[in-house]
Amino acid sequence: MNINKMLLSKNKYSRPGIYMDKIKGIVIHYVGNPNTSAEANRNYFENLKYGTNNIYASSHYIIGIDGEIIMCVPEGEVAYHASKANYEYIGIECCHKYSDGKFSHKTINSLVMLCKDIISRYGNMDIIRHYDVTGKNCPLYYVKNTDEWKNILKLIEEDKMTTDEAVAVLKKNLRLEDSTIQFLLCYKFGDELVKRIAQNIK
Repeated sequence: MNINKMLLSKNKYSRPGIYMDKIKGIVIHYVGNPNTSAEANRNYFENLKYGTNNIYASSHYIIGIDGEIIMCVPEGEVAYHASKANYEYIGIECCHKYSDGKFSHKTINSLVMLCKDIISRYGNMDIIRHYDVTGKNCPLYYVKNTDEWKNILKLIEEDKMTTDEAVAVLKKNLRLEDSTIQFLLCYKFGDELVKRIAQNIK
């Protein structure tokens, strides 16, 4: 998974530089701007610094239609994306081709991988829609189609196994030695490899 860091300039409208109280979960959004790129939406947040329209808005990440990921605000800093949840939730904006707000398969794949990556670092957490915080129809398609939203959550849930849990499964079911486990973990994506093997035999 490649993440392009294009951090916003610190400013009161989109990157205030305030530290989050804690990281409790992730809020998923749609950009509401059909057929626009992740970079274009990132630049919109950046240009808010001029205060022309007195708008406060941003997110930690934006995922494009082709699955590209841009980081706008570092995790641990407040982004303005979900009212009261700003101080405890990471915000992810997703681009969409059409006005119905449905995400492309590439966008969903990147969203799932990004959420799994965040969970791997902070532990299990809530994954919610903007709608669940404020009642706003965001992400639009996944407010109107709750089964589709549940499918995304299911994809994320499928890989919530921790590395330690995966190692325990491998030792129990395959009776692998510690040296073999360490050999697997030494690969660049060793944690992911161990989890995948464990899930397939659990």
